[in-house]
Amino acid sequence: MAPLVILLVLLLSSTTTSSSKRIQPKFSAIFYFGDSILDTGNNNHIPTVALANHVPYGRDFPGKKPTGRFSNGRLLPDLLNERLQLKEFSPPFLDKKLSSNDIMTGVNFASAGSGFDDQTSQLSNTLPMSKQVDLFKDYLSRLRDIVGDKEASRIVANSLIFISSGTNDFSHYYRSSKRRKMDINDYQDVILRTAQGYVKEIFDLGGRQFCLAGLPPFGCTPIQITLSKDPDRACVDEQNWDAQVYNSKLRKLLPTLQGSLHGSKIVYIDAYKALMEIIEDHTKYGTFVINTRIMANLLW
Repeated sequence: MAPLVILLVLLLSSTTTSSSKRIQPKFSAIFYFGDSILDTGNNNHIPTVALANHVPYGRDFPGKKPTGRFSNGRLLPDLLNERLQLKEFSPPFLDKKLSSNDIMTGVNFASAGSGFDDQTSQLSNTLPMSKQVDLFKDYLSRLRDIVGDKEASRIVANSLIFISSGTNDFSHYYRSSKRRKMDINDYQDVILRTAQGYVKEIFDLGGRQFCLAGLPPFGCTPIQITLSKDPDRACVDEQNWDAQVYNSKLRKLLPTLQGSLHGSKIVYIDAYKALMEIIEDHTKYGTFVINTRIMANLLW
């Protein structure tokens, strides 16, 4: 099991046992917002170039076919849903075949290629965080139609809101005109304010328990390495440092944010440390990387 999943399990997977020893899920539902790390197929239903509905994606997924996941197999939302005993997979909200049970136990709003910044999604015509939150509002209407207002409020209040975004914002920043108009520290602050606004909006819609993932070492993604034109194909240290600075700011922000949202619980997930561990000690997790200084997959 990857270290990020292990960390999530330790933080979130406490369960209760009834007198009959039947294990009960800690959360009533899980909702995912973010980019390709979490997208389980929403992009299949929109006109975008950011698609994973073709080979070699999905070759290790049940059925051995691409599903829109940017992975050879299951993604973290699938693993976490199963580990927390909600359901086997995390269904994309835009899937027209969603069942009532899917609606009641949580869906996925993530879109590969997206970010907190609306302009990031314009490049690939994906669903920015603002649109994902709008879809969450649509979801709430569907949920109320199924279970009623009172039960819908209970489900959302007892759910987990998982947010992992920002990688594409910064990846695009380095090769956009924004870099000439705004230095990296200012752009970090813009993204943090934007992220904070979305957490507050979801809180106002009934969410109470949040996981916010920090940035991964995006200086180790193939696209950033290629654009750096380094003949040694090494990670871009400056960008990884920028990711760590952003993460430090995010960690400092979250206690204040939680304090301002009465009744909320906000947990920080250290995606940077988890993915660096996979890069530096990949054989421990059964993965093969040609160059241990780079990540095996392109992050959209």
